[in-house]
Amino acid sequence: MKESDKVEIFKKLIGFKSINGHELPVAQYLHSLFEDAGIASQVLPLPEDDRANLVAEIGSGKPILAISGHMDVVDVSLENWNTDPFVLTAQGDRFYGRGATDMKAGLAAMVIALIELKQEQVPIPGTIRFLATAGEEVGQAGAQALQQAGYMKDVDTLLIGEPSGFRAVYANKGEINFNIQVTGRAAHSSMPALGINAVENLLKFLYELNDTLRPLVAQKSNPLLGETVVNIDQINGGTQPNAIPGSAQAVLNVRIIPEFDNQQIKQVVADLVDQFNQRNQAQVKVTTDMDIIPILGRVDSKIIKLIQQVALPYLQKQDYNAAEIQQMQKMADASGIDFATDHIVTVGVSGGTDASQLLIDHPNDANYVVFGPGNDNSHQDNEYITQQMFFDFIEIYHELFIKFFQ
Repeated sequence: MKESDKVEIFKKLIGFKSINGHELPVAQYLHSLFEDAGIASQVLPLPEDDRANLVAEIGSGKPILAISGHMDVVDVSLENWNTDPFVLTAQGDRFYGRGATDMKAGLAAMVIALIELKQEQVPIPGTIRFLATAGEEVGQAGAQALQQAGYMKDVDTLLIGEPSGFRAVYANKGEINFNIQVTGRAAHSSMPALGINAVENLLKFLYELNDTLRPLVAQKSNPLLGETVVNIDQINGGTQPNAIPGSAQAVLNVRIIPEFDNQQIKQVVADLVDQFNQRNQAQVKVTTDMDIIPILGRVDSKIIKLIQQVALPYLQKQDYNAAEIQQMQKMADASGIDFATDHIVTVGVSGGTDASQLLIDHPNDANYVVFGPGNDNSHQDNEYITQQMFFDFIEIYHELFIKFFQ
């Protein structure tokens, strides 16, 4: 495939405004690419409007290597972008666009590698199963649907093309969003005794929750993933300065380790809600979403060993200058993730992936790796990937898929 054709596929993917949904047109486009290449694929609609997964396969029989990427992206603040986020824009050595890193570059690289293998008639003594998912950014509904439909039942190894750069990620934390709703009673601010201030009670509840969770978090850690991470990421309440607010909301995001699992944390929160509601006039209600489990893969899996072999020459030819290395080291130190320029490091990370649904039946010791093009600017304004990394990962996947079956 010509370089311009590869860029055109990437450009088309960036052009789909699949913000937290609307993956069906992306799936249909991928289906058309595979159909033109003679690769069997299926668009699998989801119950929600304009949403779908896609499954494609080349080869037949065992072993089965599943490769996966998500088609949705996060929202954008247009005023903060220097380019149109839905037009792939080449500037210098970079491609800019929403999803350039997370993760339409990885999606494009896998699709292109499969098409090239088909064009070259490379024999595959086994099956490569490509799973393009909907809804990874919020809820992982697409991955859940594929898992429940049995597409992971016979899989030997799972590779997810989320942005890892030249790191091989084999473990990730789980995640829960706690949606906190506080109901009080509105009143005129000159007569606060007639109301129940929902904002004040929300803050009170959050302080109590923080005081309860922090000591528990400090007691338990995972050798690979570290401690549980707790963040208050959203808060809202009140309508105007002269009105006592009758309602207030917050979202607590928790990153989960096996030692302090999803059910334990949910029970701690539920108990505190009961206690708070018994002591206070304002009432708290908590619901959850993005309730996904941690995944611990095998560091000695075949796929990781092959990645370390195949990708090393590409890492070594990266033309990082001193300032770039310093910045990458700074980011690595801040996130607690290893970084190297002379070998492919294996790491665990806080960010979750579709593996939390795809591997839900065997979350420990799976042959699992996250390895894909991208850097540390996922979800940021002016998201980008270097052109060299995009093209390199197409070649890496091409070689990796062949070697996996040798």
